Amino acid sequence: MNDYVLVLVSAALLSHLLLQQQPVSRLRLHVCGLACALSIALGVPGAQLLEHLVIAPWQLQDLRLFLLLPWLALLACGIPQALAKLRPDWPTAGLMWPILGNALLLGLALQTLGEQREWLATLTWGVLAGLGFWLALVLFDDLIQRSEHPDVPSALRGLPVALLGASVMTMAFSGLNGLFAQ
Repeated sequence: MNDYVLVLVSAALLSHLLLQQQPVSRLRLHVCGLACALSIALGVPGAQLLEHLVIAPWQLQDLRLFLLLPWLALLACGIPQALAKLRPDWPTAGLMWPILGNALLLGLALQTLGEQREWLATLTWGVLAGLGFWLALVLFDDLIQRSEHPDVPSALRGLPVALLGASVMTMAFSGLNGLFAQ
């Protein structure tokens, strides 16, 4: 569980820092979180489907990474376009790069393939990881907004407070370690 927490928090921190390159509204942050959550929720079971239909029958386990990357790139391109068609008023422009640079999706896909989980367990892991990523992204945004308060020393604003927040979030999520083990 600790590995999942560290990957989740580090991916959320990286994605949040990517989003800080441009002015971010709350709506854009939630749209990005939804797009990443959908890509994780669809990417992990899709990777397992790819494993069972292509990789395992043709014994291409050594090429697993090279077969998963086009699937994940297709999701990174397709999900923002689908959201733009469903809700044209949502700011979906430029969402492909944070999704494409999200290593959480590739790591979870490879890890669930290595563990040989059942379909329902894989779908559950994908959905919960996507929702957890969305939550971590929103928590980082709230942390950055609160760090701009005048009482926070100027030396801690920006990346230092984000790293401190990531460490506190990791400790808090690590407290859940073993909660669902039995």
